Amino acid sequence: MARRPDIPLRHGRVLIVVTGALPAAFVPSWILCLREWYGWDVRVCVTHAATRLVSADALAATSGNPVLGPDWRPATGRVDHREAAAWAEAVLVVPATANWIAKYAHGITDSLALATTAFTTAPVVVAPSLGPLAERPATLRNLRTLREDGVHVVATGSGVSAHSGTRESGAMPSVDSVLATLARVTAADAEGPR
Repeated sequence: MARRPDIPLRHGRVLIVVTGALPAAFVPSWILCLREWYGWDVRVCVTHAATRLVSADALAATSGNPVLGPDWRPATGRVDHREAAAWAEAVLVVPATANWIAKYAHGITDSLALATTAFTTAPVVVAPSLGPLAERPATLRNLRTLREDGVHVVATGSGVSAHSGTRESGAMPSVDSVLATLARVTAADAEGPR
């Protein structure tokens, strides 16, 4: 990235929701970059599938915060999804699988990660990791629904498939693309209604 975009977050509180696509393994590096570049306080919420691809220990170590999920912890007496939703100034869903996108688009909150994202009033930026599913009618409908609902969906890119080893479309967007989208969203929010 030649020049990092200005991202006006008053308190620098960013929640990253990690779902079960292979690029979840890169999220600890993203967290370190975000903390170094912006000085943000980063928290992470994971799905069950994400825990098979990236360890909670790595996410906690790089974020400096305990990891939320994949399950609710009612015995703590806290309502984790509501607290995290209220705490966040921005939510990044990195990577977002077709399954997670479909559930979110239809208001399904059967996981801590989905409930947290559904309850937040912060801007939500979704970085899909879809492979060939990116062009399927159902996926396109779900992404359109998210956009219509005010969710900021970053366009997928081209990447190397873990399956075939060849380049294909539908790859998770780069950190540059995600940050550029978040910059546009937060700048518009800072300007307020016109």
